[in-house]
Amino acid sequence: MKKLISLVMAASFACFAFSAAARADNAATELFQKYLANGRIGEADEQLLALAAKATNNADAQLGLGLVRTARAFEKLAQSLFKHGFGSKSDGYELYLGLGASQIARNGNPEPITYEQFRGILATFIADLDSADKALAAVGDKPAKLKVDLSVARFDWNGDGKVGPEDHIGRAISDTNENGDPLPFIVGFDTADAKWLQGYDNLLMAVAKAWLSHDFSESWNSSFSVVFPRAVSTMSAVNGRGADEYTMFGVNKAQADDLADFITLIHTVRWPVADTAMWSDVRIHLKKVIALNRETWALIDKETDDDHEWLPGPKQKSGVLPSFNVTQERIQAWLAVLSQFEAALDGKILIPHWRFDKGINLAKVFDDPKPFDFILWLTGPAAVPYLEDGPAMSSGEWNQITAIFEGNFASYAFYFN
Repeated sequence: MKKLISLVMAASFACFAFSAAARADNAATELFQKYLANGRIGEADEQLLALAAKATNNADAQLGLGLVRTARAFEKLAQSLFKHGFGSKSDGYELYLGLGASQIARNGNPEPITYEQFRGILATFIADLDSADKALAAVGDKPAKLKVDLSVARFDWNGDGKVGPEDHIGRAISDTNENGDPLPFIVGFDTADAKWLQGYDNLLMAVAKAWLSHDFSESWNSSFSVVFPRAVSTMSAVNGRGADEYTMFGVNKAQADDLADFITLIHTVRWPVADTAMWSDVRIHLKKVIALNRETWALIDKETDDDHEWLPGPKQKSGVLPSFNVTQERIQAWLAVLSQFEAALDGKILIPHWRFDKGINLAKVFDDPKPFDFILWLTGPAAVPYLEDGPAMSSGEWNQITAIFEGNFASYAFYFN
């Protein structure tokens, strides 16, 4: 009788615990959806953190916290760049990026920005991504699910504290009805997606740290007014005449400045490594991206549901991005590419260069860094200290793998991370 009572009490407690977890899970979804829709995504952080703290097994709250912190990292970066007028000097700079003038919002009254301030923006971005990475890592392999409508997403990207029509980014990613209103764009984020997003956070940290670990002050002082119109630099202090005037060649002064600065930027990318520890972190982050990719696809392979999948497996048909056909062959090809990249990071295979018979030992590039010179890497001299004899990935192998993606490898790489 005592044993039976104990079993009943245990079962009752388990049911109560399950019920409480279910309510917490619903609360996580509701919180995330609420703040996504009202454009106050940063305010969700504290509430989701408190929700996760109430129950250590609340993987939904941890997933929501990781999503919020990643989104907030981008929002804060966008606000900082807008504050200082990123890319708003003239009407011509967008041509360098293949963009139209209407695709990048302008700040007509940007604040000045120094080299150290810009480095601080990058450092903050890294710290925010690291916080998101830790929140997502807490999900682990526990079942998690947040089913949200991204069509309502709003972000205060310009930091004005107001959420207007221009902040409704969900409209840009959703289909619209006959009245031009966005249709629901439902995504069921799950445990595998937590790994996927964690991988992206690490990839972006690798990129930001690769930049921040180098001293690019020469480029800043000579050319960064091409993207920051009020960059505090040597060149901006002596540059003459107003933007409305024309040069002797009949070209608008601002556009001529942008072109000259862009050419100067390419010429001055010869950046010495200022922080070797941070440069070493870049490889650590890249290897973590590879490991997380493998975990992502392993989790997807075990999924039995088929519910608005952000990253579907071959057996799942409800992928929210139908233009991507995820097949087992493509997954295996992608994992093979990652294995090759991992071997290159470890120096086990070499990276080919168009000019040499020998290959580049990428591990030595991290272990014994030299100043990064874009032009000299392109033409070959910068690669010479790292050349070795040994196995390298051939163009034939690469073409065989990428052919599986039917000429769309870059898009799948961006999607798969």
